[in-house]
Amino acid sequence: MLATRRTSYAIGRKVYGFGGSGRQRLAQGLFRFSVIGALFGSASHAIGLAGVALHPLADAPFQLRLAGLGMALLGSLLTVFAQSDMGRCWRVGVPEAVPDALVTTGLFGVSRNPVFVGMLMLAAGLALALSSAVMIVCAAAFCLACEIQVRDEERLLENAFGAEYAAYRQSVRRWI
Repeated sequence: MLATRRTSYAIGRKVYGFGGSGRQRLAQGLFRFSVIGALFGSASHAIGLAGVALHPLADAPFQLRLAGLGMALLGSLLTVFAQSDMGRCWRVGVPEAVPDALVTTGLFGVSRNPVFVGMLMLAAGLALALSSAVMIVCAAAFCLACEIQVRDEERLLENAFGAEYAAYRQSVRRWI
């Protein structure tokens, strides 16, 4: 959220671009559901108010929970660094305007979607760390939202950058 606000301020226009298409509204709804659910679930665990749906599904070993926290932390860092690599090209959703440039350097030279990889690591890490039904459902919803979003962004980039994007797509994996 901070990267989105910072970029909007730096370029002087809105970078939040969930459009009016049904797919974009679905992705936006899934993102919102997963983020609000994860925040609620995490806060409930932290203050000890977790009900049955938020209790761990099984007695997850401490090592698994610790690995989940580590994964969430690494995912958060990857997200921040990848957003920084995008600089002024950072957007949320599929913008109506054609992107300024195709970012292919830094982390984008390893994955076409390092921001999403980081966010997916964060979601999976929280699901492992808290191991509750709510967190697992939120992580699954987030994964689906990311898949929808990535496919929509790929269409936009292919239309905007043609052969340049096709070459990039051939040389760099979608995820990792």
